[in-house]
Amino acid sequence: MKKNIKHILLFVFLIVIGSESYGQTGAGSMTVDDSNVNVAAGTTEIRFSENTYFGPNAKWVINGTVEIYSKNVWIAKEASFTGSGKIVIYNPGDNPFYADMPSSSTFIDGNNSNFINLLVEHRNYNNVILGDIANPGYNTTNPTGAQAAALNIGGTLDLAVNKANIILNGNNLSFNTDGKIDNYGQSRMVVTGNSIIGHMAKDFAEGTTFVFPVGIAERDYTPATITATKASRISVSVQDYAAANIPGVTTRQNIDRMWNIYSSVPVATNITLQHNISTDGMDFKEETATVSQYLGNAKWDFTSGEMVSSGVHSRNNLLIAADMAANGAYFTKHAVTGNNVFIPNLFTPNGDGINDVFEIRGISLFSQNDLVIVNRWGNEVYKSKNYQNSWSGEGLNEGTYYYLLRVKETASAPWQVFKGYITLIRAFKQ
Repeated sequence: MKKNIKHILLFVFLIVIGSESYGQTGAGSMTVDDSNVNVAAGTTEIRFSENTYFGPNAKWVINGTVEIYSKNVWIAKEASFTGSGKIVIYNPGDNPFYADMPSSSTFIDGNNSNFINLLVEHRNYNNVILGDIANPGYNTTNPTGAQAAALNIGGTLDLAVNKANIILNGNNLSFNTDGKIDNYGQSRMVVTGNSIIGHMAKDFAEGTTFVFPVGIAERDYTPATITATKASRISVSVQDYAAANIPGVTTRQNIDRMWNIYSSVPVATNITLQHNISTDGMDFKEETATVSQYLGNAKWDFTSGEMVSSGVHSRNNLLIAADMAANGAYFTKHAVTGNNVFIPNLFTPNGDGINDVFEIRGISLFSQNDLVIVNRWGNEVYKSKNYQNSWSGEGLNEGTYYYLLRVKETASAPWQVFKGYITLIRAFKQ
């Protein structure tokens, strides 16, 4: 295979410092490319220098291989990369030219540039960190905030070795509709940090499914698998409860993880969330857990879902909010107990659409339930073995009735019994 090795150093530094000053570590060495470059199939272009810069006029067509051993990689937002070949990111410490270059992460400043439309093979076992690197002197306007060092993938990002993580570091990692991520897992993942500054984002076509292999820290693997019902861009990040600071749940009956998931437009989705059992609260039971969405005012949507396997729970038809800070952008897992049942003592079936049925909040979370209603003389007036919040007291007089409710958390769990009274008033005035 032909290897074409280039060191295009910034001219001022080349003249004033001289190439010998780089020694065996390559400290301060730079490679700058700002033109049309074609890497033919069967050839390899290598970047040994500590710093690699792709300028605003860099138009690379890569049908062969580009190998990068640099500590810092800066990509102008106007630069483009296409072709059938690949870019390989190596640990700088494995540099075959600068034998004493220290091992380190690769810092990439993507500047929210064009999508890289080819295979990017991540082989740095010390991670890639998205970071804002100083503009080397090009007269470009660079983005700020989470887009400052955003990296955009239109081909495949291959996490090719263990510890080849992507550390967002407060920046976005985005994939267009064709973009993919491969070989992810607990040892190869996207680290969002304990923050919602910086997300992993994906452009969805209608009906497509994508796995976001995210987590707070390395090996804290808490992926979200999402299927979107229509075209949208969905973004995902993860926090613990202290950082998220969202009221209404505790780590006792829940897990100590919260996903921030939002979309470019409101979209109905199916969501599967995986967590580590080390984050389970004392009263968390996997068998009765559900994916819960925040409703605001310290209230959560506790609706039944499915336990797929240990640590993995799913829920369908969840509407994703179109705002990162919206209440509906926060999700966690909540375990079902008798404490989830809220039984009112009054309902007003007068046809006004408000409180017209005897609604037992949280009953849908339980595997089984049965309900019996009797009047003051002990005569049965209503009975259901799978109550669906539908009793309106039809045909009954106003007055006080008495209920006996039994629920099971799982099919094998014991019955929990609730007794009390309910007042039926039709001519209710607020």
